[in-house]
Amino acid sequence: MAGVRGADPEQGPFKFSSVSGAIRARWAILHGVQVWFYAEPVSTESAVQPEGRREKNKVATRAAITAAALRLAREQGPGGFTVDQVAAEAGVSRRTFFNYFPSIEAAVTLPVEEFLEESFARLDERPGDEPIMDAVLATFGGDISQDRLALLCEIYQMGADDAQLERMQLQIWSQAKQSLEDGLRPRLPENSGELMVTALAGSLIACAQAAMRMAANQTPDGEAPPPSAFRQQLLESLDLLRSGFNTNHKD
Repeated sequence: MAGVRGADPEQGPFKFSSVSGAIRARWAILHGVQVWFYAEPVSTESAVQPEGRREKNKVATRAAITAAALRLAREQGPGGFTVDQVAAEAGVSRRTFFNYFPSIEAAVTLPVEEFLEESFARLDERPGDEPIMDAVLATFGGDISQDRLALLCEIYQMGADDAQLERMQLQIWSQAKQSLEDGLRPRLPENSGELMVTALAGSLIACAQAAMRMAANQTPDGEAPPPSAFRQQLLESLDLLRSGFNTNHKD
């Protein structure tokens, strides 16, 4: 997907380009849950209501497809089912599936893309003069659903058993690193070199991946990671980065 976030100036410097579609993301409320939906902005006042209904239907369809893909991945293992099975489970046609996702892996990993997009939006809202590590820790120490974080670990765990799913996740994190670099530049001192920008973005992404890997590896096979596992590991890894990994203090 290219351009989950539009190029509007008010959206800030963080523009995460996801890999499962090519239209803009906006927030919607679906059964009391805040989720992303993908659509071009409405251009006329008269089209607001019909467009709103259409987009709600798109949200519901996208969510149903992802939920179906995750259910089948849990039941049959990643890579153990077909697009036709996902479509049938979601109650849509094969053609509709491909209208929303280019592959099963894209449907399964949608929660990862949404998490990264939301995280960048939260970081973008932090004060511009706040030290970058303080801003990052505040972002991930905020009100993020622990069940959602556990789902990210579960998806990561699935990638260990399926090469295509693993490649999709690597692609998502690579896109995230590029977007993070773009977002970090205006927050860092003007004399910051490209090496600092690239190294910092890579380090932050590596901390997130390491936390996800540790949380997943500490979970017994066949079980979902506990809701608090990823958050705890993530905050610890970011704190290590902020301290320069200096854990052996000597007086």
